[in-house]
Amino acid sequence: MSASSLVIRVSRSVAAIALAVVVLSGCAPAASEATPSPSAPAAPSASGAPTPEATVEPVGAEQGFRTWLELSRIPDAPAACALMTPALIEKMLAEVAASGMPMSSCEEMIALTAEAYRATGTDAEVSIAVQEETATAATLFVTYLSSGKCGTVVMERAGDDWILTEQSEVCGA
Repeated sequence: MSASSLVIRVSRSVAAIALAVVVLSGCAPAASEATPSPSAPAAPSASGAPTPEATVEPVGAEQGFRTWLELSRIPDAPAACALMTPALIEKMLAEVAASGMPMSSCEEMIALTAEAYRATGTDAEVSIAVQEETATAATLFVTYLSSGKCGTVVMERAGDDWILTEQSEVCGA
């Protein structure tokens, strides 16, 4: 790899990180399109009678956001994109394009963002303040500790999953 192509690659990665922090990455089917996880039938006990299924408490919005963030950094782009509404994905892709880095899909955006974070050693530690949470909707205030960037994340519950519906940046380093 030539020095000039390395500089271009690093510059693109740094630009992608700046963009990703603004956009906070994303994509997915709308909450109304999401399919709930199938439930396994109760297994029979030694006596042959079905045993009751374990009750699993749904995760809260904060954990739902942390799950999305982890998926976006691995990256598991299809899974990260599945936790975002189509409207949010469209908005983020438009913001990326407006910054001079058009991308054709959420998966491409997530993959490039994860690569950029990895290339610069930026970690995914966040501080999350739950501003409001009901059984079906939540608003979080998220601060990325390594950069000081922060913003509001709005989420809706779709089955057992929390889906990101809106993200906005309100402060930055």
